[in-house]
Amino acid sequence: MPRAAITRGRDSTRVGNRLEGHRSGCFVPDKTVDGGVSRGVPFACVSRSRLPLFVLEGSNSFATAYYVNFLMFLLREDYGFSNLNNLVVGAVHGFVYGIASWQAGRIGQRHGLFPSLRIGFGGMSIALAVGWSLPTQWGQLLCLGIWTVALCFTWPILEALVSEHEDPKRLPDRVGLYNVVWATMAAVGLSTGGWIFERLGPTSLYWLPLGIHGIQWVATWPLERQRARWIASLPQARGQDRQGDHRYQPGYFVRLAWIANPFNYMAINTILVMAPGIASRLGLSIAEAGLVLSAWFYVRALAFLKLWWWSGWHYRFDWFLCGFLFLFLGFVGTMVAPTVWGLVVSQVGFGWASALLYYSSLYYSMDQTKSHAEQGGFHEALIGLGLGGGPAISAGALWWTGVPSSPAWIVGAGVLGAMGWVFGIRRAALRPRAGSPSSGR
Repeated sequence: MPRAAITRGRDSTRVGNRLEGHRSGCFVPDKTVDGGVSRGVPFACVSRSRLPLFVLEGSNSFATAYYVNFLMFLLREDYGFSNLNNLVVGAVHGFVYGIASWQAGRIGQRHGLFPSLRIGFGGMSIALAVGWSLPTQWGQLLCLGIWTVALCFTWPILEALVSEHEDPKRLPDRVGLYNVVWATMAAVGLSTGGWIFERLGPTSLYWLPLGIHGIQWVATWPLERQRARWIASLPQARGQDRQGDHRYQPGYFVRLAWIANPFNYMAINTILVMAPGIASRLGLSIAEAGLVLSAWFYVRALAFLKLWWWSGWHYRFDWFLCGFLFLFLGFVGTMVAPTVWGLVVSQVGFGWASALLYYSSLYYSMDQTKSHAEQGGFHEALIGLGLGGGPAISAGALWWTGVPSSPAWIVGAGVLGAMGWVFGIRRAALRPRAGSPSSGR
């Protein structure tokens, strides 16, 4: 996935980008802003061979965001699930996702990306058909279980399809666009999903994403043939993944990356699972809840755009630490906000922090890998650890104390603990060693 910017020789790198841009038919001027490279309008660099993959990604993000987020409202409204019940469901979903993602990424790397993608889209379609035909509590839980496993065959594979065989000079733009697309479409799915749910009825939770995944499944065959022709047309040097110059990049940031996303998604999934309870507390309808609680989704998408265009945050520990600080403040504020306006303001900080930590995790952990699908699976597995961990400890706190705000404080304490952990990692990394100069900022 994202490759780190080389910290020396930026002028020659930008010249190389311009020359490569002319050869590929797209020209994107770069300029230096505040110590980093700020790209011009990289949307213009999306080739026709890549564009369908981003369409596939965006539609997948919309469909999955609509189903999994508003399933929590369905369970509360139609089946009487409490906050504690939804937290348990969210925890199981997250842990299953973490385990299955790791394996799905390995399967995709070894047995083919498009066959794995077809397993994902086909499996989600089957799962949604099961949920549609079995309108019982256990039918919904069975649907979610099958859907979760199938979902794991989509995201790691889509990440690999966008990044593999890509020229290192253009790879950051490809991945930057990938992040903006999925984040934007997830925001659209949440902000419009409440209106769709209310106007088209609860069954739209099944037939709408089912139709989208069915079209995606069919589209994988022509896309596979198109990709094979594109790979065959590449020069030999482009057919193999190439590595950048990593001599000047602090190595301990890879370990920080492994910490960032689990704690990030602990907070994210706790909010999403508790969304029906938050909406009920503030007197919001399902449509209003989808619109209001999508604020941080849109902030995250805009932050992805900024982090893509500007590289000054690369390998900056102070930025990384600020991400954790704003994650804590934004998360607690979102969970306990007494008013709708307080909820919206808290989401601004939360969305920015979530974007920074997610992008940092991808940037630092996947910079030097050749097995993009397998590494993408590991990346998604860490996300699954957070998806399950946040609701799990929240459910434990809520069950033990009976205090409605306890999930906010227990997960918030975990985020603060992560801040201390990253401080310890950096301190250990910068400690002078015999014959080994320290590095880092």
